[in-house]
Amino acid sequence: MSKSLAHDRGQFSVLVVCAKGSTSSQLRQALKALGFSQISAAATHVAALERAKTRPFSHVVFEAKATDMPALEFVEQLIDYENDAIMIAISEEPRIDDVFGLLRAGARGFLVPPFTTEMLESVMTQATEGPALSEAVLNAPDRNGAFTAVILNNLYRLSVAMRQSREFESAARDVKNYNFQLRESMELAQLFCQGGEADLREKIMEGCINRAKDAATRLGRLRKRLKKDRGVETEEQEDEDASDAAPSTVRP
Repeated sequence: MSKSLAHDRGQFSVLVVCAKGSTSSQLRQALKALGFSQISAAATHVAALERAKTRPFSHVVFEAKATDMPALEFVEQLIDYENDAIMIAISEEPRIDDVFGLLRAGARGFLVPPFTTEMLESVMTQATEGPALSEAVLNAPDRNGAFTAVILNNLYRLSVAMRQSREFESAARDVKNYNFQLRESMELAQLFCQGGEADLREKIMEGCINRAKDAATRLGRLRKRLKKDRGVETEEQEDEDASDAAPSTVRP
């Protein structure tokens, strides 16, 4: 089975795990509108595990709050015998429900109600293509530091693309993509930072200062090297000029 939602979505099977009937119904209707036809539902995590034992599911959209089982335990058990399942957590309060812990355990994305069909499609597509967060961020001992590195790297890519767009029209698309990546990384960092947004801001400021120092150091080394090279060139030129200016000694 292709792992791209650009192909026929009827080939995918989706399990919706949600205790709240209205949310479950909205999810199933939205999935149908997006072209998914193989859709099953379970009201609890235990029931979902039993359902998953009888047939494979390509995607599992599950409630991040505990029902008859903690959501984290559900993710871990489902991965044990359905390693290829793409899991997406549903949470109105991702920080309180520890969605980051679910992503670390193996979930590929998350959806925050209330949601639109377009939002669901975006999350489903992203999760199918890859995890919402990199392994480096998920397993970093300093989570804020890892988020800072991602944000500043995205900022650098955006700044380069913006400079290039002044000369090349083709770079305009890169500006749009990098701008989206920068905003997304900032939103994820604000949502899952350690200690709070104040701690994240301090870490970002620290990262900016360190990169500025590194840039200044590299620029300083470059200037010294150029100055040294010019000095050598000047000395060589002076020697040549002196040689040219010296009178020739012709012996009779």
